[in-house]
Parts: sequence; structure tokens; C-alpha cells
Amino acid sequence: MRTFYKLFFLALLIVCLSCTHALFIPLETDQVAKGIHAGAPALPYFVYSKIALKVLNEEFKKSNAAITLEDTYDAAYKFAFEDIPADGNTGQAFDNMEVASEYLQNILKSIGVHDFENYFLTGIGTANADGFILIAAVYRLDSTINVFNKFDFLVRQTLTSQDQAFYRAYRTDDTGESKDIVYEWVALPGDCVSSQAVQSILLTLTANKILEQKADKDYWKKERQWIAGNYLSVLVEQDIKVCQEMGIKKGFTQHQKIGYK
Repeated sequence: MRTFYKLFFLALLIVCLSCTHALFIPLETDQVAKGIHAGAPALPYFVYSKIALKVLNEEFKKSNAAITLEDTYDAAYKFAFEDIPADGNTGQAFDNMEVASEYLQNILKSIGVHDFENYFLTGIGTANADGFILIAAVYRLDSTINVFNKFDFLVRQTLTSQDQAFYRAYRTDDTGESKDIVYEWVALPGDCVSSQAVQSILLTLTANKILEQKADKDYWKKERQWIAGNYLSVLVEQDIKVCQEMGIKKGFTQHQKIGYK
């Protein structure tokens, strides 16, 4: 499983760095605050604004976020925030959703979430060749699940945390009973998950959204679109919504002409 995801994230990085890494979108202070409250879908703007981690951490504090970047480095990476290098890299970037989930669980545990072990980060990689990933944070009670294969509904699977397919979101089990609750989801270009610094922002934004305990049922529709190949429409629609929330006139998908003719 680890080999698959290492190749997966490497593919995202190769495809996306060539087209988006040079993009720069400045943010006003109030837009940063709105982005923090918007959650993980605002991540590209923190990446493309090139805002320093320590500056962004102060904005998390000013926004009264329950979890800051400082908390994430301490709980997930066991590393003092004041000692991190400028690029935020302490050699602990995740390259699979198993490790990403462990980091998320450690963050939730550190602030007293009693059932922290039931939260997972999941990913859909059907658009990885084009440089995009769909990520969801889910609540799942069972450590062993019986579900239909995500891409072949004629195939039943019994999955544990040792299986790659375990780290995908499942609306129901193979009997039709409800399975995962989605608390946050985001469609991202690959450069927004390619380094430890941006991963730390993703983890922090996601953990804060989980604490709100507001299920996002819209995810399942978007996931179907994504798997069907309509991932650009999901990405663009999400970007337009985030722009409206943050007060940004032109989204990064427009800057890069993603999904636009």
C-alpha cells in the first residue's frame, strides 16, 4: 500500500508543479481569516499566497481556531513549532492516507477527542494522472468493514487498516447500512498535498472542521462525479464557492484555466 501511494503522490507532484507552483495569489488579512473558517477547500489559496507558516499560525490564533499549526506540529509530528525550518519540512511528510490518518488522529487525541481513532483521511485517485486528488475526512466506527468495491459494485470486500482500499470513503456497507460520516472534503491540485508544510495546513483545517461536527452529505454526489470523470467540474464549482466565501474575485482555477475553455 505504501508503494502505491508513494507513486500516487509522486505522480501528482510531477504533473502539478509544472503548471501551478509558480502561481501567486496575494491574500488580504481578512481573506486569510475567512479562509481559515472556510476549511480545507481554502488550502490552495494559502499555498498560492505563499504565506509563511509562522505568519499563518498567528492568523489561526487570531481567528480563535481550536487547533493551530503550532498544535499540529506538536501533536502530529512531535516537533516544536518554533524550531521548524522556514519551509516547514521536518522530514515527516505523509505519502499515504494511512499515515495521514495517524497524524489526524494524534491531533484530535491531543485536544481530548475521546473517539479520535475513528476518524480517517481518505482519498480518491482516479484523477491522479491529471494531477488532482479528492480527499475526505470521515468518521468510521469499525476497524474492519465489509463493502462493495469502490469501482466495481459487483465485488464485495472485507477491508482493514492494512488495505489500501480501506482509506476510501464508503457511504454504506455491503448490506446497505450507513457507514462513513463525512465531516470535511476537498478537491485539490497535487501541489497542495506535495510538501509537509501544506499537509500541516490541510491537517489543521480538517481537524478544526471535524470539531464542528457538521456532516457534509454533499460529498457523495461530488465523489460520484469525480469517479465518473467529471472531476474538473467538482474542482471548479468548489473553487467558485470558496472565492465567494473569501471575497476573491478570480479563483485559482480561472488563473490556471482549469476546466475553462
